[in-house]
Amino acid sequence: MPRPVCLVSGSSSGIGAAIVAEFAAQGCDIALHYNSGRERAEAIADQLRRQHGVEVRTIDADLSQTEAPFALVDRTFAHFGRLDVAISNSGVSNLLRDEQGKVVRYRFHETPIDHLDRELERVLSLNLVGAYRLAQRSLKHMLDQAQAELKAGGTPPHRSILFISSISDLAPDSTRIPYGVSKAGLNHVVLGAAFEGGPYNITVNALRPGVVDTPITTRPSGITNEETGEQYTVAEIYDLMALGGSQPIQRIGRPEEIAAAAYAFTHLPYMTGQLIAVDGGFTLVSGFPNRDLFFQEGLRRRRAGRA
Repeated sequence: MPRPVCLVSGSSSGIGAAIVAEFAAQGCDIALHYNSGRERAEAIADQLRRQHGVEVRTIDADLSQTEAPFALVDRTFAHFGRLDVAISNSGVSNLLRDEQGKVVRYRFHETPIDHLDRELERVLSLNLVGAYRLAQRSLKHMLDQAQAELKAGGTPPHRSILFISSISDLAPDSTRIPYGVSKAGLNHVVLGAAFEGGPYNITVNALRPGVVDTPITTRPSGITNEETGEQYTVAEIYDLMALGGSQPIQRIGRPEEIAAAAYAFTHLPYMTGQLIAVDGGFTLVSGFPNRDLFFQEGLRRRRAGRA
């Protein structure tokens, strides 16, 4: 019997790489998408083939370009002849760098118009429009398969579309509002697509991670460590916040935890149209308004632990 086929965008590093590893371990053939880093993508593909005996197809595409998401899905379907799971994972932060490579941050009311335009173009073209188009084309192929199965007198098997979104769709940060806007927009896509796919046994959901230890969160945070004079990374800041009480689980997430949730959410035939946070309880406590308090408390506890 043919193996299920899973397409994961942005799967050459971080959360995406963990997701393809999880699905391959579960016996799925993989369409592994990358935009840059071909050697890294091929290395991951070779490892998955050796470890799990599945077929892995690497496909390059810049999903911020209008036709690229359609082409990625079409190439996947043309190669495998089926599509069972589509996971939209590609994404970027809105933060831009200056000519010296330093991240430039403006608060909401201070952002120059030209800078805001570039931030919005960066995140909306990929995080929202690219993800929208990927899901739209995936749903079309899944509907076509289901309709053919019904015509042949069969029952369509469960298929699934999953967006890897973010708790930033709700959690406020005045320097990252464009990013939050791009993720919040996906929520409506999930709801509309779920209505369309449901009658054909196609579920559509969003997994909303909190802060996860990935290459993206290793970027400088803009906050200086007084002991070393160096900037904390984003991951370090939120790890300290978690230690300081910003969430019940006192650490940030790991990519393999998000991958395990992604596999689970795409294999629940009776769950659709849901926007589920996997964030250590961060949104439960709503840590953003008190982030400075939690950060300082985390520092205090760490220093006390060294004493």
